[in-house]
Amino acid sequence: MKLTCLGSGSAGNCYLLHNETECLVIEAGIPFKEVKKALDFNISKIVGVVVSHEHGDHAKYLHEYIKVGIPVMAPSMGHVTGALSAISKPFAVRTFTLVHDAPCTGFLIEHQEVGRLLFATDTEYIRYKFKSLNHIMIECNYSKDLLRESYYDGLQDRIKLTHMELDTCKDFIRANENHDLRTVCLMHLSDRTSNETVFQKEVQELVECPVYMANKRLEYEL
Repeated sequence: MKLTCLGSGSAGNCYLLHNETECLVIEAGIPFKEVKKALDFNISKIVGVVVSHEHGDHAKYLHEYIKVGIPVMAPSMGHVTGALSAISKPFAVRTFTLVHDAPCTGFLIEHQEVGRLLFATDTEYIRYKFKSLNHIMIECNYSKDLLRESYYDGLQDRIKLTHMELDTCKDFIRANENHDLRTVCLMHLSDRTSNETVFQKEVQELVECPVYMANKRLEYEL
């Protein structure tokens, strides 16, 4: 099973968990035609799409999936279409609540080839601890020092309440690190208030597994 990133950040978010015969789409902030290209137009293997919340960079193209009958799980938006069993098999997807300025959910995804994968973005923090995670995909949006240098106080306050800061991200990874953890992926880095090299280095110091940065066309084995 591979993880492919088609976009991460305010311009649009979309990730594919896929192998030869099946694909789960995470977030619908990238045009569906880009997903089709990434899958060599074999959209029949898409078992479903899960969406964290209603903001356009995550959900703008959700209607394109609904239009062609692909099962949708977007509970924070009131959308659950198609047969949930289509998503549950072979993927098992559970949700948990995040902290944003709109209703937002994270996902705990299980699959025989993947193990247990956590996906959480656009949240101030995560209030839960998880057992035996094999993969962590988590927002690491900004550092407090770069935020202070880049924006006025009012906008700083909004960002602090809606996105995850580097130290908060590190605290979560530290609390959920275990011997079975195989990959960490840092997502949704701000263009202005993050430093990819520094963020990757600091998180890598916490874990023994590879740490990836979610850039367009990133692809790695799970």
